[in-house]
Amino acid sequence: MAYWSDPQDVELAALTRFADGFAGKRVLEVGCGRGRLTRRFAPEAAFIDAIDPNEEKIAAAREAGVPANVTYHELALEAFPVSAPYDLIILSWSL
Repeated sequence: MAYWSDPQDVELAALTRFADGFAGKRVLEVGCGRGRLTRRFAPEAAFIDAIDPNEEKIAAAREAGVPANVTYHELALEAFPVSAPYDLIILSWSL
C-alpha cells in the first residue's frame, strides 16, 4: 500500500466531519502508525491514547514530537488496558 500524506487535508476533514469535531474529546486511535493523523487532531482533542503494535512506527511517532495531550503505546488493541471511557475511537487505515 502506498503512503498517502493527505496534502489537501481530505482525510482529516472527513474524520473531523464524521467525529463531529475533536474539540475536548478523549480519543483512542487504533493503528496510529507514525502519528501522522494523531498530531493533526491533537490540538483540539482533550486527550489521545494512540496505539500501534509496530515498534518502529511508534518510535518514529515519538521522534516527530509528542504533544502534551498524546500518549503513544506500543501494543496491539487486544493488549491495551482500557482505563477510562473514550468519546471517540478511530481506526483509520487499521482494518
